[in-house]
Amino acid sequence: MTNFIESQNAVTEFFDVLKKNSGKSEIKNAWNAKLAENGVTITDTTFQLPRKLVESINTALLNTNPVFKVFHVTNVGALLVSRSFDSSNEAQVHKDGQQKTEQAATLTIDTLEPVMVYKLQSLAERVKRLQMSYSELYNLIVAELTQAIVNKIVDLALVEGDGTNGFKSIDKEADAKKIKKITTKAKSAGKTPFADAIEEAVDFVRPTAGRRYLIVKAEDRRALLDELRQATANAHVRIKNDDAEIASEVGVDEIIVYTGSKALKPTVLVDQKYHIDMQDLTKVDAFEWKTNSNMILVETLTSGHVETYNAGAVITVA
Repeated sequence: MTNFIESQNAVTEFFDVLKKNSGKSEIKNAWNAKLAENGVTITDTTFQLPRKLVESINTALLNTNPVFKVFHVTNVGALLVSRSFDSSNEAQVHKDGQQKTEQAATLTIDTLEPVMVYKLQSLAERVKRLQMSYSELYNLIVAELTQAIVNKIVDLALVEGDGTNGFKSIDKEADAKKIKKITTKAKSAGKTPFADAIEEAVDFVRPTAGRRYLIVKAEDRRALLDELRQATANAHVRIKNDDAEIASEVGVDEIIVYTGSKALKPTVLVDQKYHIDMQDLTKVDAFEWKTNSNMILVETLTSGHVETYNAGAVITVA
């Protein structure tokens, strides 16, 4: 009887439950009753929400922010723990009769308490009369609310996370073995200090397997393109205004333009080396309709940090 879960009618029924009930437990109980009414028994909560809604949310998570795909995202919803084993000594050769030499190593354990990231959206006057159409409510949850949460998580991961708000951002990572901090040299005619700094960042992450991303604001991408075009070495070559060509000039696999409003510095990051754990937005208890104030709440318990050595670099443009 999973056909109901997969049907368009299930999405409409879910929003009807959302509008008529206040509080997560009430919503969950009412939805379970609706499932039972339609002959659906849930043994795996992964399949509890209408499939069309789940697919739309998952698509939105990947597509609403171009940076989000770079992160390693899990849905455990627990304390985020990272163990880094550091030893600069190489393995030794042992010969019979010799004593083995003890070698020093450091095991570092980092923990981050997860925090709640939420979007509480007030609704228009016509919605307060519960006249909101299915399509409007659907778009509100899937498009606006999901995007707002993803954008905030990206900002926390790149810039805002200070270790006290569930995230330790790439920008504020103090472990120089994980994230290298680079400052460009002074600008001069024909030289490429910005491009050189990116190449230095690429050299730092080279030991780590994975695609290398350059994450920049639009104005920094423009500055990089202008610098490459004005370089003495490119005096007789026109560098195209093309992400792939610019990326190949500085040794990264892809350029991602950051579309947020935070003061992001140019950042090089290896794919999947920043770990984010967040409660699944495709579960019923991620949603709440606040009847008294006519608001929709979508929230997720989340945390994030750099997980490996040589994961990335942050560039300060002088």
